[in-house]
Order: sequence, then C-alpha cells, then structure tokens
Amino acid sequence: MNEGKKTGLFWGAAAVVAGVAALVAWPRPVTQADNEAGQMLFETFTDPLAAASMKVVTFDETQGTLDTFEVRKDRESGLWTIPSREGYPADAIEQMKDAANALVGVKILDIQTENAEDHDDLGVAEPALEDLEVGDEGVGRLVTFKNEAQEVLASLIIGDALKDDPTKRYVRIPNQDPVYVVKFDESPLTTNFRDWIEDDLLQLSSIDIDSLQIKDYTATLGQRGISLSRQYTADIKLDGAQYELASLQEFDPNDPRVEGKNVEIPAGKELNKTKLNELKNALDDLKIVNVFRKPEGVSATLKASADLLSNQDAIASLAQRGFYPIEAGADGQAEILSANGELSVSLKDGVKYLIRFGNIAGVGSGEDAGTEDGDAEGSETASDSGVNRYLFVTTMVDESKFPVPELRAIPQTLEELDAMLNPPKIDEPAAEVDEPASEEATKAEPAAEEAEMKEEAAEEPAETEEPAETEKEDVSEEEQGGDEPAAEEAAEDMPAESDKPQESDQPSEAEPTSGDAGTEAGEEAVEKSGETETAGEGEASGTGQAQDGTEDDPDAENDDAKPADAPEQKADDADAKADDQQLTQEELQERLEAEQEKITKENQRKLDARKDQLEAAQRRVRELNERFADWYYVIPEGTYSQLRIKREDLFGSSTPAGPPSTGGPSMQMPSFGNPGAGFPGN
Repeated sequence: MNEGKKTGLFWGAAAVVAGVAALVAWPRPVTQADNEAGQMLFETFTDPLAAASMKVVTFDETQGTLDTFEVRKDRESGLWTIPSREGYPADAIEQMKDAANALVGVKILDIQTENAEDHDDLGVAEPALEDLEVGDEGVGRLVTFKNEAQEVLASLIIGDALKDDPTKRYVRIPNQDPVYVVKFDESPLTTNFRDWIEDDLLQLSSIDIDSLQIKDYTATLGQRGISLSRQYTADIKLDGAQYELASLQEFDPNDPRVEGKNVEIPAGKELNKTKLNELKNALDDLKIVNVFRKPEGVSATLKASADLLSNQDAIASLAQRGFYPIEAGADGQAEILSANGELSVSLKDGVKYLIRFGNIAGVGSGEDAGTEDGDAEGSETASDSGVNRYLFVTTMVDESKFPVPELRAIPQTLEELDAMLNPPKIDEPAAEVDEPASEEATKAEPAAEEAEMKEEAAEEPAETEEPAETEKEDVSEEEQGGDEPAAEEAAEDMPAESDKPQESDQPSEAEPTSGDAGTEAGEEAVEKSGETETAGEGEASGTGQAQDGTEDDPDAENDDAKPADAPEQKADDADAKADDQQLTQEELQERLEAEQEKITKENQRKLDARKDQLEAAQRRVRELNERFADWYYVIPEGTYSQLRIKREDLFGSSTPAGPPSTGGPSMQMPSFGNPGAGFPGN
C-alpha cells in the first residue's frame, strides 16, 4: 500500500471518529412520544426519590443575565449541597422530594399550540443566554431534574399562568415546539435560599442561655491602619426571665488604650428587659439570608494564622466584609477584630458561642445585598430594608461551667480514720456560754407551770381527784395490796387528811393528792419556807425537807439497791471494754480499707460525671464548628439591630416599688398557721 492510500485511510478514520464524537456531544432533547391531552407529561418519571439534583435557570430581563440555582446530592458522602452557593450544606431531603413530586403525575389538559412563534407570547421561550438580550420578555423558567448518573428525569420550561385560571400554566419541554396546558403547584420549585437550608443557624434554645457578654466597639480601616473605638463591655447573668448585671465597664471612645472603669447601675434604673428579651429571641431564631466562604487561613476559632497576614487577597476579602486581622502576640497568631463588635453567649451545658458583626453586605464588597449569584428569588433573601449584615460564628467550651469537683480526703492511717469519723466539736464553747440562760429558763418553766396548776386546782377542786386516782394506778400491786376498792377509798379519804394544819401558806384544796405530786409540793415548800407536809397514800410529813417516799416505792428501793452492785458491774464493764478494744483493733483495718474504697468510688463518680459533661460539650462544639468553620453569614439588618444593644438602651427606668401590700378587703386569705383563724365559730 502506497503512502497516498495510507493517508486517505487515516483521514477517513478521523472523520468517522469526529462524527461519532459530534453525535454523542450534541444535546439531545427529552424524548416525548405522541403527547396528547389526558396523558402524563412525564410518563417515565414516577419516583421523586430518584432525583439527585435540581437546577433552575431564570432570565433576569433587567440585567440581561441568567440566574442559576442548583441543589445536588454528593455521590460519595450522600450530603446535599447548593453548588450555586459555593457548596453550602442543604437541608434538602424533604424539600427535594416535594420539588420533584411537583412534576410527577402532571397530566396534559390541553395542547395550546405547536407553533414556535407563539412561545414568546405564552412565556415559554427557552432561557438561553446566546439568544437573549437585555429587556427580552416572554422567557420562561427552566427546571431540570437528574438522577445520580446525571441522566435527565424531567425538564420543563414553565411559562405564564392562564388569565382565566391562575392554577393552570403554559409549559413546554425544551427543544420541542408544542405548548401544553397543565395544572400543578410550582411553589415547591422555589429558589429561595432559606427554603433549602437549616433555618435555625445557632441551634440553641433561649431557655438554655446562662450568660451574655456584650462588647460594644467599632473598628474601621483607614489610611493609617485600623481605628478602634470602644464603648462598653457588659456581663449579664440570666436566670429564666430574670437578668442580673454581673459587671459593666465603660471605655474612653477616643483612646482605646485606656483601661475601662467599672460602673454600677444608675440610681432608678434597671436592665432593659425589653431589649434583652429581643436579643434572646433573636438568638433563638437566628436566620440567615446568604453565605460566603471564608478565605483560606482562617480557622474555625476565628484565629488568623501567620500565613494569612501575608496573604493580601485574603486580607482584602476579610476587610471588605468588616473583619480585620491584627497581630496579637509573639506566638505567630493574629486576632480578628470586627467592624461592629461582638457578642458571647454561654449555655448551661458549657457551649459558648462567639458572634462577630461585620459590615453591611454589599458595601465595599462588590456584592449585592441579598445574593452572590443573583438567584431568581434573591429579593426574598434580602431584609425588608434591602440591607443585610455580615457575621462570623464560632463556638468553644466554657471551662467555667466545669469546675473540678471537691474530693474527699482518703484516710491512710487508723488515726486519720478516727479523726474523720470523730471530728472535734467546735461549737462547745458557744454552748457553755448559753448554759446559765438555759438553766434559769429551766427553773422558770417549772415554776410557771406549777403556778398554773395551782390556779387551776383552786378553780376546779373536783378535778384534783383524777390525778390522784391516776397516780395510784401506777403504784405497784404490793403497795395497793391488790385491792382496787382500797385505792378508791384512800382517794376519798384524802380531803380529810388534807385538813390537817399546814405550815405552808398554800390553801388545802391546792395541795397535790398523790405521792408524786406531794414530792413536787415538798420541793416547792423547801424553796419557800424550808418546811412541808405532804399527803400520799398515807400521811408523810417532814421538817426542813420533803419526804422521798422510798419506803412505799419499790422502784426507789431498786434504785437504792443499785449502788451496792456497782463495783461488780464496773468490773464486768471493764472486761467487756477490753474485749471490744481487742476486737476493734483487729477490725479497724478492715474498716479503714472499706472506708478508703467507699471514698475512692465516690470521688471517682464525681470525676466521671465532670468528664462526661465536659466531653459532651466538646462533642457539641466540634459538631457546630464543622458547620461554621468555612463560612461567614449574612443576616437581615433587622436581626442585627436586635442583637446589638447600644449603651443608652442598656438600662431602662425601674418600676417604683409601692408600699407593702396588705391585701384588698375582698382578697384576704385565711391564716393557715393558726387553724380555724378567720372562720366562723372560732
């Protein structure tokens, strides 16, 4: 084969390959066979869960540009992201199912036209930038769903709504001429950024907020560097709905190098609960309207690395948004100042949020206030005033919420164990000082009681017989002779015996009628005159002291007999004590070891509890910082105003305290401390 033939064959093969490549690369329209009224618009698209991406393209006729919004599921991680927002994580599982389901089961109601010249009038012109110019009208919205293999499941150009029925719309399949009339809800096909993300940025509850720290300062970038003006720093403690000012420092706004001075709450003022409640609620429901990636070199803790200080592009990007890296020490690290101060929020579980406020979005950044990619519903992401604000968010562990627990000392010797189990009484001196007063009170109480008894006896002489009878029942059977009538007879004879002359000045009817009562009367007589005469079961009299009645009292006889046996009892006690000491010495070591084990376990439980709580806080901080690490956020200006409290708004007029309430005439409550008080019949 000569060279000419070889060259011809090569050229022929190249032409075939080029033709195949062109055929493969040429965009193919979605095939739709013989669509007629009553048929499904997408007969093969029946499973909304098969959709792995959604792309919405809209033409901005005022700018002459295409706005693209895309949500996609990552093949490897399975996570949903928003590529049109630099891959920000999307909360899109349910939203994507609803969006894809909007095109599942859509039925063709009518074929409006098959003439391509009518596309503009029906609003179904394809949004292809090469065919459009600024001011072009009649361009539809192109929505495309694909599966994980990036195969088209459904693609549709959505046009105008019918004038006589807004629930129906003109639609067209790309690269096809027929325009169909269908009825479906297109609201799930939203491109509103907030509809596709976690709407609760901080994921905190206001009832869990334990303290706040407000740092009110401004930082601006000028020709000579960063100018800092500090206003105040306030630490506020929260207890439910109550606020307490822990500290307040005010600064000289003209000289940031001057230390702040501590300030007390002004007279007649209190913390502004209205403003603080607004701040707390804004934290609980903090919503964002846009996101942007942080520049390389900024970590999740908002510390700027040394490499960042030499990266002029990164510094310029931060400065445009109101965040300024500055050198903060000799360790190679740098701190980032915020244009409009910062706010620290500590939770009860030990998680601490740090929020830094930057510039107004769009000022000096070359970006519009609402969006970066200019999505079709970008106006919805802006605040009502059209102004938004940049902020950084990060979290850290608040170590002050995890103090090292107080551990009990573990005894190492028997002496330490004894000292721990039998601590010295440190309150004994105070008790000795009170003894005289207690003795006088003890003496005074019986005297008062005795006087009352005598007065009652004088007023009701008949009642004095009952105590005598009761006392006699306590006497042993030997003294009573086992005869109850005899005891009753003796009780009847007692008034006659009491008629004997008494040396005491007390009236006879006030005399006690029992042996025990006689002893009390004798003691009283000793105090008053030194002479007494008592009446018990029989007659008993004495001069200078009262009868003790030991002859008739068997208990007293037993008591008198006890001292005789005392030496023998003491000897037995000494032997028992020696045995106890011997046993105690053998068992004390076991007691020491048991106490050591008990205290060790108790201390370990305290340490484990602290460790578990600290690790839980650390895990939570890691989870949150994984979300916050790569992003700074844009919030509405209205939300920013709620999160920032000016110095003049920190305090409000305190409500004057009225006189102590004595209760209205119709609102008096009964006295529960005195049962029956205030009720009829008492």
